[in-house]
Amino acid sequence: MNRAAAAIFLAVLCSACPKRIEFGPEGQLTDAEVVYQRVRQNQDNVISLEGDAKLRVESPQQSGTIGMFLSVTRPALLHLETFDFFNRPLASLVGDGTRFGLYQTETHTYYQGPASPQNVSRFLPVVLPGEELVAIMLGQVPLIPPERMTLELDTKEGVYVLTLHRGTASQVLQVHPKYLRVVKSHVRGVPGYDLAFDDFLERGGLIFPGKVELIAKQAGTKLQLRYQQIKLNGRPDLTLYELTPPEGSKVVEVDESGQELPAGGPESPAPPVPGS
Repeated sequence: MNRAAAAIFLAVLCSACPKRIEFGPEGQLTDAEVVYQRVRQNQDNVISLEGDAKLRVESPQQSGTIGMFLSVTRPALLHLETFDFFNRPLASLVGDGTRFGLYQTETHTYYQGPASPQNVSRFLPVVLPGEELVAIMLGQVPLIPPERMTLELDTKEGVYVLTLHRGTASQVLQVHPKYLRVVKSHVRGVPGYDLAFDDFLERGGLIFPGKVELIAKQAGTKLQLRYQQIKLNGRPDLTLYELTPPEGSKVVEVDESGQELPAGGPESPAPPVPGS
């Protein structure tokens, strides 16, 4: 056998070999409930994030990469600013769980209204509730409440496979065997989206994914968030979540579906007369 053939043979042989798996301090886990609880604990210990990122969008309507500054705090405090290639501001969005405000630089227009999924996702090609969007940006996977669960070890991929079942719905989680953080999430049986996490970093004892992907197959859309300089669990700057229109901007009130309301908004009902 010549060298070239030997190299090809070894490459094919090694490709079929299982990955060497490095487990955490508890060793290999075999109880699905234990892995489930560890995943929840490791997700829940990240409360806030502030820093810079690159957002890559691939959708039928648009594709491209933009810069982003973000500050998010559980459960639903949200501050996003986007910038073009030349670092010029494009838009900023703020949500406090109840109300939202979106400022578009080009038109000098400020939209405000209820913090509904349609409104807090206005400059993303997917519609998510504010709490869900914050959770995903914090590297967390929204988990279906399981009625039962199973656990396997995928030696080829080098991950735990934790499957949650509830009725006809299921959620397949690939879990990092050392960090006990979700690497991939696939939801089946109900409308949903897939998530993927990679480039795990250690920040002050916390394990955090440096790359987050959301794939909405039905919409043909993928969002990829790559973190650059970030700070975890710092004291949040609450002024970032203030809903204040920029001076001189045109203010537009919208309803829960994102539709513009007439100038002045709907009339409020008259207050009751005392003693009536």
